[in-house]
Amino acid sequence: MNQWILLVAKRYFLSPRKGSSHIPTFLSVLGIAMGVMTLFTVLGVMNGFQHSTIEAILELNSYHLRFSGNLEDPSILDRIRKLTNIRSVFPFSDMETLIQGSFSDPMVCTLRFLPEDILQVDPSLKRILTMIDGEFDLTDPKGIVLGVELARYLGVRVGDTVKVLWNAGDFSTLSPQMEPFIVKGIWKSEYYEYDASWGFLPFRSSYRLDNKALPLVPSYISKIPVYTGIKLINRFGDELVRRAIERIVPPNVRVTSWREYNRAIFGALRMEKTVMMILIGLIFIVVGGNIYRSQQRHISERMEEIGLLRAIGASRTAIQSVFVLEGAFIGLLGGGMGGALGLFLAGRINEVFRVTEKVVNTVFLWVNLSLRVSLFSPANFYISEVRAVIPLMEAFLIVLFAVGSTTLAAFLASYKVASIYPVEVLRYE
Repeated sequence: MNQWILLVAKRYFLSPRKGSSHIPTFLSVLGIAMGVMTLFTVLGVMNGFQHSTIEAILELNSYHLRFSGNLEDPSILDRIRKLTNIRSVFPFSDMETLIQGSFSDPMVCTLRFLPEDILQVDPSLKRILTMIDGEFDLTDPKGIVLGVELARYLGVRVGDTVKVLWNAGDFSTLSPQMEPFIVKGIWKSEYYEYDASWGFLPFRSSYRLDNKALPLVPSYISKIPVYTGIKLINRFGDELVRRAIERIVPPNVRVTSWREYNRAIFGALRMEKTVMMILIGLIFIVVGGNIYRSQQRHISERMEEIGLLRAIGASRTAIQSVFVLEGAFIGLLGGGMGGALGLFLAGRINEVFRVTEKVVNTVFLWVNLSLRVSLFSPANFYISEVRAVIPLMEAFLIVLFAVGSTTLAAFLASYKVASIYPVEVLRYE
């Protein structure tokens, strides 16, 4: 590119034509900055909510990979543990049943049976669960660890006894009864569905009820399958690990990935994010239209200069490049400013909420309005604070889209240059 093109584009961007002002350029840069800042902030908060949801689902419920069935060869699990990208491998089982505490009404709950050393096998479980009371203790075969909301509904604390609906017979003589378990700990995951309906029990080969040993599988009202849960270091490398596991396990064992197991909810989250990006992205289209009109007017005001440049040998493409570069400058400056502001707001979104609430409520107090605004309340959102996550690739794409929209608008507006002939311009000037 000729240096004079960059020089003229910079001059046009920084110094308006005589009799004009910087206001159109300033408004264009401000519009792009506001759009980028809004996208950064909104998507950062949305990503934070989604990442918390996804993390809770993958770490507590589905895991990254799973397969069902008892493996006759115990060495298979050892071979799986040696694969690349494997973080932890452990057996588990789930049971849907009724549980009753101090209150008379029983609650429906999901009991997950985990190995008693699960916190050593899977340290991430300790990270995602916050112990409200007691300890995550699965060493006692008659102990249970409950979610905080489930414990509240049952009216129990650590040391209290809950009763679980259990089947003390076999399939020919079903004999369900309420079996007592002692609450060893109460945890919170900041995911309401799990906190309100989940409990953990130790995964053991048998339980003794009424002096009668009952096998874990099957031993309840319906047959409960045993699964093997697998957590990965990088969950996005699940396909390679899944294929490697399928070559190790028997042919009748089907390995399921987290993508397939949670397809419905993850698809809904993806659609929500896409729609939000489209709606907020309309800001760039509006700003691009304003830049298009502004550049058309800008070109009309510089007809004499364009005619002189054409007269001394500048091509139409070169002159068009001047105005395209000017549009790119607007996008780069607006995208840079908006990105910096967006990162700042997203990183301090909780402080922004608190300051905004305080300002709005103070104004309401001054005008004697009996209203109180709460932009974020842990009671409503069931999380202690808002978490903002902005992936580097998404940030780059947002800024790139901002620069692309302004550059495209300037390119379309500069088509008028092709119809300018220096003789006609200089004749009337």
